[in-house]
Amino acid sequence: MAWRKKAKGKTISIRLYEIIYVGLLMLWSKMGKPPLDRAIYEYVRRDEYKEDLMSRKLFNKLIREIKETPCRDKTGYYLENSAEILTHQDLQKMNIEINSIVKRLTTNKIVERYSDIFEYCKQYYSWALNKKLQQSEDITEQQNFETSEEPPLKL
Repeated sequence: MAWRKKAKGKTISIRLYEIIYVGLLMLWSKMGKPPLDRAIYEYVRRDEYKEDLMSRKLFNKLIREIKETPCRDKTGYYLENSAEILTHQDLQKMNIEINSIVKRLTTNKIVERYSDIFEYCKQYYSWALNKKLQQSEDITEQQNFETSEEPPLKL
C-alpha cells in the first residue's frame, strides 16, 4: 500500500475514502481474502468500526498528521509524501466532508452502512485505477506507484 502515500492530486473526498478502503483492505486480508460482500459485512459489524470510523478517530488522526507540517508562510500545510500543499480552506472542507461521511456511517441500519462503505471504497478504487493509468502513460511519473496495475482489493 506504499503507492497510495506518494500519489498526488487526491481530492478531499478521496483522502477520506482512502481511510475506509485501507481499513476494509486490512480486514479482508486478515480474513484470508474472502468474497468482498462478506468482508464488508464483517467490517461494518466490528467494534473497531465504531471506535475508528463512527467516532472520527481515524479522520481526526489524518487531520492531526496534516497539521503537524505547516507551511513556512502559514498559508497551509505541506504533505511530505506527495509534495502537495493543503490550504486552511481545504481543512475546513475536509471537516465538512468528515461530518457528512460520519453521519452516513453512524446509521443503525446495517444495510445502509454496507452500501455506503461499498460506495466509498468503489469511488476510491476507481480513482486509484485512473491515477495508475495516468502515471503509467507518463514516463516521468512511473515511479510513484508500485508495479502492480491495480489496487489489491478489487471492487
